[in-house]
Amino acid sequence: MPPALRLGKYIVEGLLGPGGVTETYLAHLAPDVRDDSMQNLAGKLFALKLLRSDRVAQGDFAKIALRFLSAGRQLRDFHRPGFGKVVDLSEDPAATFIVSEHVAGTDLARLVDQSQGGRAGGSTCNPVLPVLAGLIGSEIARILHIGHAAKPSLCHLGLAPHNVMLTTAGEVVLLDAGIASSLRAVTEQPPERWCFVAPELQGVDAGAGGLSDRQGVAADLYSLGALVHFLVTGRAPTLAPAPAPQARKVRTTLADLPGVSSNLGAALRTLLSPEYEDRPESAAVLVDWLASGVDGARDRRQLIAEGLRAAENGPRASEALPAIASIEAPPPREPPPIKTPGPASAKADGARAAQATVAAVPSRRRGIMVSVAWAVALAAVGVGAMAVMGRWPGRKQTSHVRERNQGRGASAEMLPAASNAAGEPAQAEADEAPQAPEPTLGESVLARVAGHLIVETVPPGAAVWVDGVIKGKSFADIVVGEGGHRIVLIAPGHRMFRDVVDTSHGTIVRRTLVPVDPPTRGNGFLDVDCLTAGKFPILLDDEETGLLCPAKLVPTKPGKHLVGIFVPRERRTILVETTVEAGAKPSAVKFSD
Repeated sequence: MPPALRLGKYIVEGLLGPGGVTETYLAHLAPDVRDDSMQNLAGKLFALKLLRSDRVAQGDFAKIALRFLSAGRQLRDFHRPGFGKVVDLSEDPAATFIVSEHVAGTDLARLVDQSQGGRAGGSTCNPVLPVLAGLIGSEIARILHIGHAAKPSLCHLGLAPHNVMLTTAGEVVLLDAGIASSLRAVTEQPPERWCFVAPELQGVDAGAGGLSDRQGVAADLYSLGALVHFLVTGRAPTLAPAPAPQARKVRTTLADLPGVSSNLGAALRTLLSPEYEDRPESAAVLVDWLASGVDGARDRRQLIAEGLRAAENGPRASEALPAIASIEAPPPREPPPIKTPGPASAKADGARAAQATVAAVPSRRRGIMVSVAWAVALAAVGVGAMAVMGRWPGRKQTSHVRERNQGRGASAEMLPAASNAAGEPAQAEADEAPQAPEPTLGESVLARVAGHLIVETVPPGAAVWVDGVIKGKSFADIVVGEGGHRIVLIAPGHRMFRDVVDTSHGTIVRRTLVPVDPPTRGNGFLDVDCLTAGKFPILLDDEETGLLCPAKLVPTKPGKHLVGIFVPRERRTILVETTVEAGAKPSAVKFSD
């Protein structure tokens, strides 16, 4: 027998797949390696991705190797479920490679081949049952959101059928995140390597950096849509030059897909939009839209596993997988785009569409991410649609404390929190707290990451302040570090929520924010101005108004009033006394913050 090929500390067992300037081998750790830090790797199988120096121009190899290894280091330091785990790197110019844990399973290209079962290329049948394709797409979206929401974020930018693996347990694993994109524009690549790349990145060196987080997310969502399109048609979406005067742009030609529900078709049209601004702003909103009401990750994995077994046995999933075939698809409809609508007419149309969808979604365990998805998509729908879904119980009218802070530490009664730094209910009013939903995406996957704070609110979109710094809007997965942290949640029209939470083991804060009654009407008015727009809640006579500074023509009764703004970074309310006169001319109050 010929001697086994050895690369560094690894023995090569065979070729897993070519990749242009890289080749991926199945390998294991050599038995003579004495490095104590590697002993836990003994006996395991790995995917060793070798950068082939003979396929790169000699003067370019050092630059390309630097990019290749930099992408590998980023993935090595990224420890999140659903991403292939990098365990080792070799910087040797004679053998430059990245070593990842081997994921045994079926990639999407093989799944399509198995599902087609030798049918003629002209068949109008779907290679993969659309409902199964949607479930796989839902899991990909869930994992992408984990990467996008991390700090620092990780965008894949290289999704393709060969690097999305499905295990026998139905788990989805994304391989080589960031690695393919680091090489695509600086090495010769076959045309098919660009088929799943977003139009705005066609021919662009994404590995050089310069992409905003929004552009990276949008590019990954295009690739997600392209993968689902591939599953249900057996081909990548067609890209064609747009007509003049937009000759430099690219548009997607999406034919009607047989057997695809209008919901899935609408998702594909949105994901495959040629303009990245028209795609969803977050992968989270796709999780339940693609899943046909199968809201739990565990249920999705089980159905995907059954679909894989059916594909391996030859017949189509619809013929051998009653669990999937029996899933009720929502009735045909044409939903609005996922992105937040602008005009009032669009909001009204969105509300009607969302109500129709809520009524159609199967009743079993609708996930909280459905609420998040639709509320992000249709901000005007808000709490009403979610109440119909039955996921969030009716809210209690607990009162928020009045705070008059004269430079001392903040003191406030708060809505009951899930936990405080000591792990106990935040207030004695815990019986009035909204009941926490069953574990969902954030709790089962993300909340167990030490130093992470996950915030889910109804309505979504609340500003999340942590230790006096605004960190984003809910739904939010924020890396804040371990220990106790002060959080403030602020949403227009609702009372603030404040608490101290311990993130040593990862924490989820879920709250239905309490609406605020509008200020008492009177024949006087206030204009409240401040230097920072849209951040600080306005208080009137120690009561929250639900308004954010600045605000014009706030109605009130004539007479003396205390007007204040709560400043989270200072943990205090700044108060000004003013006199309001009766009449149309408002009394002006201006804050220097």
